[in-house]
Amino acid sequence: MKVLITRAEPGATKTATALHARGVETIVAPLLNIRDADAITESLSRVQALAFTSANGVRAWAKLREERHLTAWCVGDATRDAAREAGFEKTRSAGGDAHALADLLIRGLEPERGAILHVRGGHTAGDLSGTLQRNGFPVHETIAYRAEVEQQLPSLAREALTSRMLSSVLFHSPRAAGAFTALVDDAGLNARLESVIAIAISPATASNLIGSDWAAIRIAETPDEGALLDRVGAGPDRP
Repeated sequence: MKVLITRAEPGATKTATALHARGVETIVAPLLNIRDADAITESLSRVQALAFTSANGVRAWAKLREERHLTAWCVGDATRDAAREAGFEKTRSAGGDAHALADLLIRGLEPERGAILHVRGGHTAGDLSGTLQRNGFPVHETIAYRAEVEQQLPSLAREALTSRMLSSVLFHSPRAAGAFTALVDDAGLNARLESVIAIAISPATASNLIGSDWAAIRIAETPDEGALLDRVGAGPDRP
């Protein structure tokens, strides 16, 4: 039996590699395709920090901008690692979600020292900018990429469900979970989920799986890749 990975590339391949190291067979079938913006034009003259809520945002920044002098404040360790790979020497990781990143920024910065630039996708989970603004911080936002949803279930995912090859499906975001739910329903394959376990990175992600006929839904103890992978083959299952 295999684990289906639904996250976008290049993250999907990294997840597959990590699972292979644990002796787990995988099928990679991304439900989201990342499209970087043509440009990021925001000035950094009055910006004191960059806030990244995904590794995709870091990669888009690295492709479109040369500046690396500001600290990259990152939602989690995977995003921090991407920032380091992109050449940022000063990085901070909140080790969690947008709420944890907001708390880290509020504790670590002072509003009067300048704005925070949130480098984000077209869709975001949580309200980082709103939370920061309510705490007195000037915030700018730039959409560095968009995650486009597949219009039909990828053929590898369809074949795996039809052939009952799957033990579980991993979900790294609410959008991927919602897309999978809709596409499986469109394909008439809900009944094939009765023996499959959904593994979600967060409660928000799991909430988009409700309505499908899963054997069980497991949620990572913390919203990060390591905790998500720890739920593969683990128990007990969560309702």
